[in-house]
Amino acid sequence: MGIKSKLSDFENTVYLDKISKSIRDLNSTTDTSLFVQQMVSLSELLSNYDRNLGNNSFPAIDENAQDPTYFLAAYFDTKKITGALWVYRIVRSLTRYILLSDRFYETADDRYALLAKQVRKSVNELLQSESDAQHLFYSIDYLLGQFSAFWKFEQIIKRRILRNYTFSYAEIRHFNLSKSSDASLVYSKVLDAKLPSFNENVALVLHYNQALLDIQDDWEDIEDDIQEDMPNIFVMAAVDNISYNRIKKSGHDIVRKVVLSGTNSSRGPISRLVNDLHTSIKGVSIPENFAFLKILSDRYADTLRAKISSENF
Repeated sequence: MGIKSKLSDFENTVYLDKISKSIRDLNSTTDTSLFVQQMVSLSELLSNYDRNLGNNSFPAIDENAQDPTYFLAAYFDTKKITGALWVYRIVRSLTRYILLSDRFYETADDRYALLAKQVRKSVNELLQSESDAQHLFYSIDYLLGQFSAFWKFEQIIKRRILRNYTFSYAEIRHFNLSKSSDASLVYSKVLDAKLPSFNENVALVLHYNQALLDIQDDWEDIEDDIQEDMPNIFVMAAVDNISYNRIKKSGHDIVRKVVLSGTNSSRGPISRLVNDLHTSIKGVSIPENFAFLKILSDRYADTLRAKISSENF
């Protein structure tokens, strides 16, 4: 079953022209901030195009499934918009599947498992539409199975937090890299199947970039994660100085301040982790077609440093 487009031929052409222009704008940009802003615009454009193609929409999770990074990686390496769009749709659908499965493991709500099953079916349909990526049709279950081990690990960390255990820097780093391993275990394999210049160094940079983004997500989700008793590396860092029971009892309006006061700000393990990831990325050699990934690395790391150092304790 193929994707049923809601677009006329003319509308389809208009969208493709807009996407082409957005890529040209990105190519001509040397300013990092402007590059990131233009990526946001491209993300919105790709999302709207994908929705009008008839691809299932999940508004509650799609905000976290709109990253155009893999689209750009595919386009910069092949210069083919059609192939890059295929990569975008596959990665977006796989991200939806993982996010829905993640919510199922967190809530035990079967509704999320059913939605994930629907998305998994749509992934198979997309895989069958591409003759030179057929092997992904047979290997994707294995790849997803590799990442699924993280959810059991997450439950172990949750139990340790609830018991007021403390965490070493190595444990915090391991949790963060495990959480972000969907980039290297799953999404990167889509690029590997399609791109001539792709190699494992590119997968490593994608993994570490995702790790930086996951730190940012944990920053933004501190209050929600505490309310739901879900692992968060800022909480994991704080319980070395403040018990989780005390954190949990803090009012919603001050719980962030309580957590961050226990992380030792710019001298603590989270800042060390950001610096270690950024330094590692700088030391990895990747083909020129993927150089933009390091621009994103700089942006992600600098943004996190600014957020962490902005807190006064």
